[in-house]
Amino acid sequence: MVTLKTLDLSIVSFIVLIFIFSYSYNRVERIFAQYKLFNTLVILNMSLIIIDLLGWAFNGLPGSLNYYCNLGSNLLLYIAAPMIPSVWVLYTYYLVYNDKKKVKRIRIILIILVAANALVSVLSLFTGSFFSVDAANIYHRGPLFSVHIIYNVLLLGYSFVFIIANRKSFQKRHLISIMHFYIAPLAGTIIQTFYYGVSYNWTGVTISLLIIFINFQSRNLSTDYLTGVNNRMHFHGYIKAKIHNASEKRTFGVIMIDIDNFKEINDNFGHAAGDDALKDTVSILRQSLRRDDFIARFGGDEFFIVIDVQTITTLEDTIKRIEDKTGQFNAQHKKPYKLSFSLGYDVYDIQKKMKPDEFVDHLDKLMYEDKKRKNMN
Repeated sequence: MVTLKTLDLSIVSFIVLIFIFSYSYNRVERIFAQYKLFNTLVILNMSLIIIDLLGWAFNGLPGSLNYYCNLGSNLLLYIAAPMIPSVWVLYTYYLVYNDKKKVKRIRIILIILVAANALVSVLSLFTGSFFSVDAANIYHRGPLFSVHIIYNVLLLGYSFVFIIANRKSFQKRHLISIMHFYIAPLAGTIIQTFYYGVSYNWTGVTISLLIIFINFQSRNLSTDYLTGVNNRMHFHGYIKAKIHNASEKRTFGVIMIDIDNFKEINDNFGHAAGDDALKDTVSILRQSLRRDDFIARFGGDEFFIVIDVQTITTLEDTIKRIEDKTGQFNAQHKKPYKLSFSLGYDVYDIQKKMKPDEFVDHLDKLMYEDKKRKNMN
């Protein structure tokens, strides 16, 4: 039977995982492989907590139904357990490379290993290799139980070595957060291996995911420190994903924005006023857009807006709202400067098959044409 200590820890862990998932899953970021994999880790851990509790709950109860429930839950547990370290390996690869082609090979290897583990788990129903359930409906570890544990630990060990080898890809504080992932799961696995009757490994994974979420997975890593919108790095990943997912029936528009006479604002009123101008620009954009529209500061006084639209007309409606809000801002005379913007905008054409950099260059040319027209008038 499941112990109260195990039950309490599992319930607390499950609640924490629900909290993490609810805050990490959002419309903008869910298209990124990194965020998908992190949320997959959370879902897997939640599932394994439930399966583990079911295994303890049915263990030792009389009746054929309880016997098959005990057998089935333990089978699922052995099949699914290596999926967490396997997904973690993929997650670390995406953190370093952020390239699906480079991740493809390791993904194939991991799928083969997971499939092999699943096969041995199923065969254990007949051979008892990983586990067995006796006639009294009591679960027992099999002679190859240690092989199953070593396999999971080696997966974590491989990702640990991979992260160390590529540590220059991370800032020091981010690297430390990632390294914390290995401590709690490993400790939980060791305790559970040597002290039968407790279940600490999924609690260990929960603690690690919470640390990763707070210190690394958080959106703060992709946010411009001054304005609070997405930064250049996040924009590149986002536009790449949007182009990858674009189709004839589902495309998007992008507006490139450059603040007119930004240098004069800095020169005449100081850099603090320049910072205020950037913040005011973001405020105007937020008032003009929908909550889920994507805003990024590309650098200096340049911003990008990504909107799910099908036509230029719809995109121009957004630009009209931006112009109206800018006029309202200037009419208030709260700041010593007035804001105006040069814009380059277009709807992504799937037929032209432009790469992200090519599309950005296209918008950049349109923006400078707009700036040139203003200077001529």
